[in-house]
Amino acid sequence: MLRRKDNMGKSNAAFRVRRRVFLSAVGLGLSAAVASRLSNVALAQATPASKRFLLFYMPHGAPPEHFSPQVMGSDPTQFSLSAPGVGVLGPFEEQLKAYTTVVQGIRYPKGASTHEALKVALSGLNGAGGTSLPDDSVARVTLEHQIAAGLNVRPLILGACAHRPFGLDHDGMLMWDGTPVVPEKSPLAAYDAVFSGISAPKPDTGPDPDVELTNSLRSLTEGELQTLSQELSGLTEEQTKLKKHLDAIASLKAGGGGGAISCDSAPALPALEALRTAAAGQSEEFFLKEENFPMLLAAQLAVAGAAIKCNARQVVAVQPMYTNCEFDFKFMQSSGPHHSLLSHTSPQADAYPAKTLQVTARQAFGKCQRWFMEQLYTHALAGLLEPDPADPSKKVIDNTIVYVMSEIGDGAWHTTETRLINTQGPDGVNAYIPSVIIGGGGGALKPGRVVTFPQDRPAGDLYLALCQAMGTTGTFPDSTGPMAEVLA
Repeated sequence: MLRRKDNMGKSNAAFRVRRRVFLSAVGLGLSAAVASRLSNVALAQATPASKRFLLFYMPHGAPPEHFSPQVMGSDPTQFSLSAPGVGVLGPFEEQLKAYTTVVQGIRYPKGASTHEALKVALSGLNGAGGTSLPDDSVARVTLEHQIAAGLNVRPLILGACAHRPFGLDHDGMLMWDGTPVVPEKSPLAAYDAVFSGISAPKPDTGPDPDVELTNSLRSLTEGELQTLSQELSGLTEEQTKLKKHLDAIASLKAGGGGGAISCDSAPALPALEALRTAAAGQSEEFFLKEENFPMLLAAQLAVAGAAIKCNARQVVAVQPMYTNCEFDFKFMQSSGPHHSLLSHTSPQADAYPAKTLQVTARQAFGKCQRWFMEQLYTHALAGLLEPDPADPSKKVIDNTIVYVMSEIGDGAWHTTETRLINTQGPDGVNAYIPSVIIGGGGGALKPGRVVTFPQDRPAGDLYLALCQAMGTTGTFPDSTGPMAEVLA
């Protein structure tokens, strides 16, 4: 009842905004169609843009000598994602570093050893008794589902070969909503479900309403435009916000760069169409076969990125593979099963006196994990660097939170907390649980830094902060309080 009353209040306020703008524009001689379009633009600016959340799981952890960012001196805002080693996070360096926060020093609940941590990684809840190994019968609600519940939306859960062909077992139970959630294995089915309500591109039936709006505004005298701006300034938090938005529309139109206010047609996704051709006439087994994995992940990420960009789904999660998955990564020149061989390659130190950690020993595994980041950037995140259809003065990434995580820290050492490796060297190397935040979160985050905790913080503290940044609340049994260090 409270939610219904709140929605009714918002609806009445929206009506008043539209009416005031419409009458003001008509009073200055603008046509009814242009006045109506302007009222929609003003309402969009008076309403906070929807925040989006994207979760990406990278299986089997990462070798720190290829993953950890290189901080310059003691300033955590001066760092490189491309170094050292192969630079697992290197694909984000050029375009996304300013949006990126790497969190070093979180831990999963005690008792969650080796890859069983998969079941507690996003919930902060261990098995019965609190210290036993994770129990499949214990009800959990993981981060992405808690955020979705707080926003009153249905999350989109996608999986590229996220469970074995014979069905979901404990190695695939990453996401929970009281019970384990089975990711949608077909990107084609996911695309149809997400974009079925968005019409196909319509034929040209007349002038572009944004062009007509821009031209009409340009026809006003300077005094009339100033009068209109002053009349509408009270509708927004900042007096210049609407004018900046209208200027942005004019600039986009003048430069031929588009300027659509929303995704009013289903996006074309080349990775998805390539999969559609390959999957034609195939059974459902096609979507769980190892040889199809690279193509499936590309298509799933393309659907995820498009859903976020168009705000067709506010919460999306992508799970490639399952824990202990033995897919051979020869397709990207790192031959060998991903779990038992590549992720379990032990770190090695150079000979005395240096005894520093070799980057060559686990280079193949590092390249595998970098490949996941390359796929994430190419098929999902690159599109979020474009203007937000709901807020063209900002990029989609400004209003989005992307969280990259794994169920374990160092695959060879099976770490679920920070652990010192290379103890024989003059300088030890810490193996952290991979934890990366990308995006602005609508101004709620403080990106562009490396946050390191000398004594591990519960992962639930980070999750509480992410919930807060998304405008929701969460409950994580291992938490002690929101991680303020990542918040604006």
